[in-house]
Amino acid sequence: MKKLMFLIMLLPIVAIANPMMDRDVSPPHSDNKMPSPSMHMLPKPDDVGFFLHDLNLTTAQNAKILILLEKERDLMEEDRDEARKVRRDIEEMTLSDDFDKEKLEKLIDKSLKLHKRYALKKAEFSHELYAVLDKQQRQALKLKMLSFNTPFPG
Repeated sequence: MKKLMFLIMLLPIVAIANPMMDRDVSPPHSDNKMPSPSMHMLPKPDDVGFFLHDLNLTTAQNAKILILLEKERDLMEEDRDEARKVRRDIEEMTLSDDFDKEKLEKLIDKSLKLHKRYALKKAEFSHELYAVLDKQQRQALKLKMLSFNTPFPG
């Protein structure tokens, strides 16, 4: 009984003195270092548009790029909606009682076509952005992309 009372008295002291309660300190036995939540939301340098902000664009170039961005957004919106529908149909098919392999293969083929069309549109869009730049800006863009070790799109 004395030991139990002693432990009950020590519990608040141990809880206050425990350095692991601090949120910034990870446990010493944890090798799994999770990135901060904002890391997955950072843009990825996978296309030309990621690198345009440092190229000293003229107002005419900015205007052309804005027009291209609006056009691209509208085109991609249609594909995204269709891709979502196909993904939902595939999920419904896999979770239904009557599984039809042929219908599933057709849906997967449709999904692959959508992904191919999306990749082509993205490459065309990157090329259109690239065409807006002058010779010096193109060279600067290539150097920036090489510094990120990313292949050129398209």
